[in-house]
Amino acid sequence: MILALDTATDVPSLALGTAEAPGEDLWIPDRRDLSRHIERAVAGLLAARGVGSRDLAGVCVADGPGSFTGLRIGAAFAKGLCRALGVPLWSAPSLVGAALRAARRSGAGLPRDVVVRYDALRGEWYRAVYRISASGILVLAPPGLSPVNRDDDPSASGALVATERDASAAALLSCVGRPGGPVAVESPGAWEPVYGRLAAAEVKRLAPS
Repeated sequence: MILALDTATDVPSLALGTAEAPGEDLWIPDRRDLSRHIERAVAGLLAARGVGSRDLAGVCVADGPGSFTGLRIGAAFAKGLCRALGVPLWSAPSLVGAALRAARRSGAGLPRDVVVRYDALRGEWYRAVYRISASGILVLAPPGLSPVNRDDDPSASGALVATERDASAAALLSCVGRPGGPVAVESPGAWEPVYGRLAAAEVKRLAPS
């Protein structure tokens, strides 16, 4: 059993299973109190499936970009759990899971190009482009910041568009072991998620006085 967490967006989710049978997403309803709810949600998910934490073979976590606070909480929880249990940690951009979920829900055939756009505020998106196929996931454009009004968006050419509402821990879990999917984190203790940019408080602190 692998536990997957995606806390990069306003709709954090958990999933428990295997890449072949990832189960359904369990949505955590109150992101603003995520640090208190995540442990309870994981414990409830394990109990509902009739397994204990010692049955976990690893943890897969969305590594960003996205919500600074959400990513910090998810990463800290995942690293602590892996350290306590001595199990591996895998990570992948939340945008990968969103692309896969959107492609599957579209009902269209594969391969399918998917543009993933998360609202990064300040007139920008966190954006990536993936080609979803039966054999794996090809990165056409890696995650990065993009102006909302950019004029070279592949969606204009018919690519499917996914948003933060498509973020999915279960979809992320189903990518484990697939080309382009989550990768093993060699040093979980030193690992940090990809926030995408500095938090607003950090920008304010570093601004010239």
